[in-house]
Amino acid sequence: MLMKSLKRPLLLILLSTLAACAATQPPTAAQPPADASAPAAAVPVADDARYPKVALTPELLFGILASEIAAQRGVVGSAAVTELTLAKQTRDPRLAERAAQFALISGNLSVADEALHLWLSTEPDSVPAHEQLIVVSLRTGKLAESRRLITEVLAKQPDLAVPVFVELARQSPTLTDKAGAYEMVNALAAPYPDLPEARFALLTTAALAGGHQDVVDREFDRLAVLAPKWDLPVAWQADQLRKADPEAAIVFLKKELARRPDASLELKMAYPRLLVAQRRFPEARAAFESLLKQAPRQPDLLYASGLLAFQLGDLPAAQRYLEGALAEHYPDADFVKYSLGQIAEAQNDLPTAAGWYEQVGEGAQYLPSQLRLAFIEAHNGEADQAIARLGRLEGSADERVQLTLAQAEIAREAKRADEAYQLLTRALRTQPKQPDLLYERALIADIRKDTPSAEHDLRLVLKQQPDNQQALNALGYILTTRTTRYQEAYDLIARALKIEPDNAMIIDSMGWVLFKLGKSEESLPYLQRAYTLLPDQEVAAHYGEVLWSLGRQDEARTLWSKARQATTEHPELDETMRRFMGPQ
Repeated sequence: MLMKSLKRPLLLILLSTLAACAATQPPTAAQPPADASAPAAAVPVADDARYPKVALTPELLFGILASEIAAQRGVVGSAAVTELTLAKQTRDPRLAERAAQFALISGNLSVADEALHLWLSTEPDSVPAHEQLIVVSLRTGKLAESRRLITEVLAKQPDLAVPVFVELARQSPTLTDKAGAYEMVNALAAPYPDLPEARFALLTTAALAGGHQDVVDREFDRLAVLAPKWDLPVAWQADQLRKADPEAAIVFLKKELARRPDASLELKMAYPRLLVAQRRFPEARAAFESLLKQAPRQPDLLYASGLLAFQLGDLPAAQRYLEGALAEHYPDADFVKYSLGQIAEAQNDLPTAAGWYEQVGEGAQYLPSQLRLAFIEAHNGEADQAIARLGRLEGSADERVQLTLAQAEIAREAKRADEAYQLLTRALRTQPKQPDLLYERALIADIRKDTPSAEHDLRLVLKQQPDNQQALNALGYILTTRTTRYQEAYDLIARALKIEPDNAMIIDSMGWVLFKLGKSEESLPYLQRAYTLLPDQEVAAHYGEVLWSLGRQDEARTLWSKARQATTEHPELDETMRRFMGPQ
């Protein structure tokens, strides 16, 4: 049913199309007159008598060559029109066929329809012409003509029933008149009660027409008996349901797989994949692991089971499955190695993590692996080596931004704020308006107590991104802690909170600026909520100070002591405790 490839050799096309023409071409002026008594030249194509004898004029030869060259260069629509014009002039079915092929490839259905009708008028018994005309009539919504053509084709060649009904199923989503399509296929499929492809075509049109769920269910019941190993109908229906109601797709697929024990592994894997899409991770993991019992060395199953175990926090199982996928040659080995590195990091096994990251080759996971290696080096006290590693890496402009941000973070964590500032400044010479670099430099400037520079960079970010809640909050917080411009700070933080009302850091900023504005009672609920969402030392310092100011010193001491036990050092918390409780 499908059109032929466009890559048919040009020389063969010309020889096939023009063999008869060459035998009857009149001599040119440079040739001697033909001997009338001489026998006619032999025709190189055995069935040449079926085709018209057409003189191969320069115009005809040029037209054929031009259309074929145009098609090879991608101008298929123009080639179709040229070939159709030549076919009309010569009434050669081969040119009509070629015109139809070009028209179908370019999507010009009107030219295809005209070419196919011409082809059939010159070669009435051509089955390919009938087949292609069926496709065109379906695509153009001519259901009555489609039904007539299909009936004619099947009457002449009953063995074409399988591809015809498969094509009907394939075309059914494109048909505008869904109800008419169902009626047509219902009539055509009636003589084929035991042909799986006919049942499939009927259920697709019934499903798409709507209001025929009983027909759909009945046909799936038939197919479960007639073709229990044929995946296509089940996969098609599952995909249709997935688009409209994923939960219904899960129920349907579970039912069909239960009565199709010999279905392919690929179809069986579709079920847990649907569960993953619905974030039903425990069920998906159980389903993948159940399939692993049937195919314990299947790399896709090992890979999926490993990722789900990782997602669910079962790190030993995740490691075991992913190492198994690697041993069974899972195609994306680098992603598996990167994932194994993450698992090792999550288990605080940094040497093993580094070993996996080192094995990742060039590709999508290379840069993330190098970043993780750099952070491991920094954790081990090798900040210089980590920064140098990242500096040697190449990448796109966006990737270079990420690399610079990582270098700055490593320098900042190593208490080298000046170096971090220089790294960011150097990068900003190349990308002077890059908001992520400006934002990070502003934070480093604040660490360096350079409030004017921090404010300058954050305002540049907000000029580009007025609703950047991180920049709004950062500027508001800096103005709160480094200046007395509290009302201006409040306005900025309020804007950030409106954009992201559940962000603990912004909620903390709002509580703190309200306290600075002398509104302790009003600030307390914000700080209480911020600490519930993010119980870190900085929020504890703010929350406790407000409690203290309201005369609730015991609560403040308890809060600070608890927060202090969670860390060995936190400058702001330590300073707050010394200020109110004396040296600790």
